[in-house]
Amino acid sequence: MTPAEYVVALADHVRGAGGKITDRTEVEAVERHGTGLKVHCAGRTLGADAVVLASGALLSDLARPHGVRLPVHAGRGYSFTVDCDEPLQRPLYLPSARVAITPTAAGARVTGIMEFAGADDPPVAARFATIERGARPMLRGIDWASRANDWVGSRPLTADGIPLVGASRTKDVYVAGGHGMWGVTLGPLTGQLLAEQIVTGVMPPELRALDPTR
Repeated sequence: MTPAEYVVALADHVRGAGGKITDRTEVEAVERHGTGLKVHCAGRTLGADAVVLASGALLSDLARPHGVRLPVHAGRGYSFTVDCDEPLQRPLYLPSARVAITPTAAGARVTGIMEFAGADDPPVAARFATIERGARPMLRGIDWASRANDWVGSRPLTADGIPLVGASRTKDVYVAGGHGMWGVTLGPLTGQLLAEQIVTGVMPPELRALDPTR
């Protein structure tokens, strides 16, 4: 399963379990209102019993009003896709070049770079050439001229390198973020432990060191 297929399958699972996904909707703020919470989105307001703030590299903007002082920074990574002579059977990592390669339906996705910049800043074109220059000598059967889908995305990095998971200082507002490059790997466990805390009101011992208000 490719990363894109994994994301689609995950969304289908959420819908199948009765969940609703609302995309392309920016959340501007969350506030306590009487006995419940109000989630202010562009053009509308939603009510909620509990809210989990999990907005990646943009987490600080939403979490700061709820007592989360440790900032989350955007560690930006760049990627592009290329065609291959033969299908890639498994992900590859090139340690000396610090480049990761994952299969796609038509070839491979090549990823690298750790750049600190604004999460919404435009990509720096030269970064794509840097990744190609580092990976090219180690690979065969890659059509580098087919490069497409140039993309930059932000890894959410905390100032102390430890994720932020748990309750904020606002009742029923929780935080899940700051996992850096390990979000997909640690996401299921994070969700399980945070769900336990939300339902029972008791912090699992595994989350003590991750207290977002530390």
